[in-house]
Amino acid sequence: MADKVWVFDLDGTLMDTIDLYRKPSEKAYALLMEILGEKSPALSEIKLRHSNLDKSLVYKINPSTKKPYLYTKQRFPTSFVEIYKVLSKEAGLDFDFTVARKLYKIGLETFKRERYKRKIKPEVLPLIKFLRGQGDTLIILTKGDKIVQGDKRKVLKEMGLLRYFKEFIIVEDNKEKAFKDIFKRYKALYYYSIGDTYHWDILPAVKTGYFGVYIPSLANWMEIGRLKRIERQRNKTRSNRYDSLIEIKEKYRYL
Repeated sequence: MADKVWVFDLDGTLMDTIDLYRKPSEKAYALLMEILGEKSPALSEIKLRHSNLDKSLVYKINPSTKKPYLYTKQRFPTSFVEIYKVLSKEAGLDFDFTVARKLYKIGLETFKRERYKRKIKPEVLPLIKFLRGQGDTLIILTKGDKIVQGDKRKVLKEMGLLRYFKEFIIVEDNKEKAFKDIFKRYKALYYYSIGDTYHWDILPAVKTGYFGVYIPSLANWMEIGRLKRIERQRNKTRSNRYDSLIEIKEKYRYL
């Protein structure tokens, strides 16, 4: 029986995948402003409205699957098409399917596998080697599209990082059931969940008996503008807030 089980989130925690969305977004916004011309809203307004629309798509029905989009590969490219649909209607312009296809293609650039290697955080290897050296059990628990997350898994394997982890678990949405399942299957004295999104990675784990290690990011699209409120609400007795993964190694003896 290991002393400690560490459950790591992937996107934004082990891999800086948030940055993968930035360049495609910039290209899409530039195209939208070009198409809309003088009728285009300011760039800041397009960014905000697109972000809100992207979030709203999560639980809307995907017409091709008849299921909610959730965190599937189709959702993000579709969000560019949908914001184009809204803005072109407001501007009194015809919806152009050629433009829509270009926007969708730009959105798909986010998921190019070759970009993932460069997004693994530099502190990951020294931390996981240290934790395994302590005899601890490491698990990756990530939510999202199975194909997209599977590609990231392949990259971790190619980089030699996956061998430090017992499992790589992908869930469509809520992590709570997976946290409970890990708790039952892996016997340990202490359980930890590490992630950058409080309501996905920390709160459901704390409810299950884990201790949370919350490492927020200013670029996290789900928490933009909410970090102060989250910090006020955070369970301080059952979670710590750190600035970096490497703090886990530095403060290991106190956890």
